[in-house]
Amino acid sequence: MSPVLFEVRDNVALITLNNPDKRNMLSLEVCRLIVDAVSQAEQHPEVKALIVTGNGPAFCAGGQLTDLTPDQQTLESIYSGFLSIANSTLPTIAAINGPAVGAGFNMAVGCDVRIVTERARFEPRFFGLGLHPGGGNTWMLRQLVNWNTAAGMLLFSQSISGREAVDKGLAWKCVEADKLVDEAFAFTANIRHLPKELLLRTKETLRQAGGTNSHQEILDRETTEQIWSINQPFAREAIDAMINKISSK
Repeated sequence: MSPVLFEVRDNVALITLNNPDKRNMLSLEVCRLIVDAVSQAEQHPEVKALIVTGNGPAFCAGGQLTDLTPDQQTLESIYSGFLSIANSTLPTIAAINGPAVGAGFNMAVGCDVRIVTERARFEPRFFGLGLHPGGGNTWMLRQLVNWNTAAGMLLFSQSISGREAVDKGLAWKCVEADKLVDEAFAFTANIRHLPKELLLRTKETLRQAGGTNSHQEILDRETTEQIWSINQPFAREAIDAMINKISSK
């Protein structure tokens, strides 16, 4: 059985880390398989979103310790798995079923949205190995939470539960463990019918908005993109349908 499973259902791709005996650790082979799966999802013309989850008690226990060497190329190979998800053009959801540790924590915070269970746990654990955080973790975490939470987790090596993550704005909601993947799929219900290009363009604009303090810069980009969308058949049909609905009242 492959340590990484891939399927497409209802216009949504699901990547499942599938090595529960090793707590879904990110070996170099697993990272390559994740990169391939993300590429498949992005190239699939009907896939509108990507969900990643883990099989068994853990979401992901992080990188394989024997791969942690001072060689930059090796480290970048470890990073490649979670960065392919973090950099995906698709909207992404981490369905976090258990502990997300180290590089697994990076994978979780690299997704656009996190849905968790009571068993979920966000554990940086870099200091436990005498390591500086890596893989862009400090930047990704600061995009999601305030200084107090980021400092508590990274400077004081604190972990937080799934429910605490919701309270701190790190996760969207906490659900029952046996309904986690179904809840993640349900979360995509409002976008599965939309044109893929509309979703990709909106995500790219959202990313750019996070990298500037200029309202005008993003206003200009949004105006350009909104004009593009108004000219698309999907929008014209939706607008006309709403006009007809209002007129009939």
